[in-house]
Amino acid sequence: MENIDEVISSLSLNKVLVAILETVGEVTVPTLTFLDAGTDDKGLVIEYDEDGPSFTFKLKSQEK
Repeated sequence: MENIDEVISSLSLNKVLVAILETVGEVTVPTLTFLDAGTDDKGLVIEYDEDGPSFTFKLKSQEK
């Protein structure tokens, strides 16, 4: 496998979304949640587990 930092830096949001949907299947998001998603001050956190190997994606509130 490539260097994990190179893999993470090459990720696009589209690739992350496709991988998540392939894992969990269909997701229904309420319209207001979708529309408000860009206004929240949150960042994407990506963690890599070598034992899996697997990636974990989660949101983290960012300080202003």
